[in-house]
Amino acid sequence: MAETHYVAYPAILDDTENDPGTYTVTFPDVPGAISQGFGIPEALANGAEALELMLYDEKQLPAASDLSAVKADNPEAIVSYIMIDLIAAAKKVKLPVIRKNTTIPVDLAEKAEEAGINFSATLTEALKEKLFYSQLESRFNDGLGDLIHSDEVIESNQVDNPFSSFSDKELFE
Repeated sequence: MAETHYVAYPAILDDTENDPGTYTVTFPDVPGAISQGFGIPEALANGAEALELMLYDEKQLPAASDLSAVKADNPEAIVSYIMIDLIAAAKKVKLPVIRKNTTIPVDLAEKAEEAGINFSATLTEALKEKLFYSQLESRFNDGLGDLIHSDEVIESNQVDNPFSSFSDKELFE
């Protein structure tokens, strides 16, 4: 049986600002998911697609609002759950890729092949990790105060830094 991961979110189908029968579809719990359609079936299908594109790769999904509360807040609109399968949605999304040749030691290549390691996936994971740590390094070098998102200003010397005894070279090499 195919693996699935179904989620459902309340959708608001509203035609008050459009020609009659043309619905704008929004999701109160997923603000970036917006679509429209002519007629309810098309609006629901397009809304599902917008929801899929917003959520297919999210690690932390937003909580779904109570349908009756959304209906109460939107008495002039049609409010309905739209259900999607996140696994099927992820399979439909095609990210552009580029072919890159690389050179690695023979013994490493042989061991990786024996272990059944996918070279493209491994290189992609390594690049993502390298870029992530590169961003962390630049933020760290700019000062810890820049990492605090608050109205309260905290100077980097006020923060107990467990890495303060290491040089940049030791931390990031």
